[in-house]
Amino acid sequence: MFSAPFVTGITVLVLAAMSLAFARRVPAGMKLPMQWGLDRKPTWSAPRGIALAITPLLAAFTLTPFSLASLWVEPDERLEFRLVLALVSLAYIAVHALHLYLMTRWLRSQSGTSDVP
Repeated sequence: MFSAPFVTGITVLVLAAMSLAFARRVPAGMKLPMQWGLDRKPTWSAPRGIALAITPLLAAFTLTPFSLASLWVEPDERLEFRLVLALVSLAYIAVHALHLYLMTRWLRSQSGTSDVP
């Protein structure tokens, strides 16, 4: 069974890899939408680096204390603790994938073509 710090590290690395892969497709000075309103229009944007770093950093800052707390969990509760950590980690990855997908759709709508991968 994987340790909690290992799961946290893998999660942050996956999120960072997703962001880096997406960053290669976007010009350096571009602002990316961070939130959309009910009218499907972005309500605010952030520079590319900040927009793509927020989720990996948020995961690192929230999952690290959680995984360190696993060192003090009773042995009979460790399985449940790891399950919760795995579910939260998967939720971070899924939400980040959704955000990248929505940014891709927004980029395509801005360019008027489907040439944005």
